[in-house]
Amino acid sequence: MTDAATDAVDVSEYDVVVIGAGPVGENVADRARAAGLSTAVVESELIGGECSYWACMPSKALLRPVVARADARRVPGLSAAVQGPLDVQAVLAHRDDEATHWKDDGQVAWLESVGADIYRGTGRLTGPRAVSVTAPDGTVHRLTARHAVAVCTGTRAVVPGLPGIAEVRPWTSREATSAKEVPGRLVVVGGEWSAWRWRPSGRRWAPR
Repeated sequence: MTDAATDAVDVSEYDVVVIGAGPVGENVADRARAAGLSTAVVESELIGGECSYWACMPSKALLRPVVARADARRVPGLSAAVQGPLDVQAVLAHRDDEATHWKDDGQVAWLESVGADIYRGTGRLTGPRAVSVTAPDGTVHRLTARHAVAVCTGTRAVVPGLPGIAEVRPWTSREATSAKEVPGRLVVVGGEWSAWRWRPSGRRWAPR
């Protein structure tokens, strides 16, 4: 199976069309293929979605050494051995590995192995069980689903309209989990899962 975004066919029909290739979209595609249904997956960014590249995987990689060091410092007989600073560059390099350096080759190979066709581009509903996909090069593919279209697009980070926030060039979870250096000061606004994970690691990394 080849990446269908390069296929010359403009109109295609499938049993199921999935918009969004994050964890939910991948599972929908896998279940549909396991049931013998032809399946197309539409994704505008990286196959694997937010969790693999900007949330679960990189945030856990950043959090783990911070928590492990804190736990070790509470163990009698071990605390004196772990008083030094974190090797920040080593932690960030491990984070990069866990996020597969923001390349989705492995996830693409997995989707191909279950028999799903991949369409790179932005999908939008154009009618009942009808999806239009605009590829990065402007090519438009029209997909029709015989059974269903599954919309699995997830969410996007939103910067709140707080006075002065634009001037400080705020990070979203994407900038936080892909940062190349530790900020001198850190304020976490919000309490969703990625923010919750960043609080303990950020508190021990950032001087303030």
